[in-house]
Amino acid sequence: MKYKLIACDMDGTLLNDDSVMTERNKQAIIKAENAGMIFVTATGRPFTNTKIINDILIKDMPFIVFNGAEVHMGKSNKLLLEKFLDYDLAVEVFNLGQELGIAQIVWTGPYLWANRRCDKTTDYESRSSEPIKSIITNLATIRGEVKGISKVLWIDDPVRIKKLSVEMNAHFVDRLTCASSMSHFLEFISNNAGKGAALAEVGKLFSIDRSEMIAIGDNYNDVCMLEYAGLGVAVGNAENGVKAVADYVTVSNNENAVAEVIERFVL
Repeated sequence: MKYKLIACDMDGTLLNDDSVMTERNKQAIIKAENAGMIFVTATGRPFTNTKIINDILIKDMPFIVFNGAEVHMGKSNKLLLEKFLDYDLAVEVFNLGQELGIAQIVWTGPYLWANRRCDKTTDYESRSSEPIKSIITNLATIRGEVKGISKVLWIDDPVRIKKLSVEMNAHFVDRLTCASSMSHFLEFISNNAGKGAALAEVGKLFSIDRSEMIAIGDNYNDVCMLEYAGLGVAVGNAENGVKAVADYVTVSNNENAVAEVIERFVL
């Protein structure tokens, strides 16, 4: 078998627009695992919000979460990797968000914080597996309470997020990683993190070369992963910039994209 590992984004890729994993995608993953493939979930979500995939896997598989800031083993819950955002940079990001009036979410390992209660943060909380621990208006106040900042997330309308993505990448160039994970999310993580860097660490763990990897994604936070893997796949609904770096463009997330890739390149 040419490929030994497949890394797959969740939202907008494995899950359809209703956040459902179809039966065809599910069966394809099971068949891939039975064929000896390592199946790696690579998502911006926290580990506790990946149960839908962990439950269908038989073996202890790696989960890249927080866009690469953490890597966990699914069944054993062993933490393999943890890369926090520099605290002063996190404070700078948070303060900028406050000045711009943006709804913000802060993850500190398993804990979720927000800068205010509003429709955006409440909706995020309802989709998350973790309730908002507290409302904070100054990130520096929790410095002594937490181990570190996993990521800061901005929530706004897609047009503004696209504009802010350009501006923030220019502002923080070479200091941190900033990428859109969904059309209304802009995420800030450590420069040492990212799905591509985390995938490289997983490859070392399982002695799998990058040429033996497939990566599938839809948004800009997936680009580094698609560029790292031997076969980078963009789903049909992916952003144009993501398709531009992909080796192969498959059908959309509403058309069983992951199953199509597994059936074509693995099974």
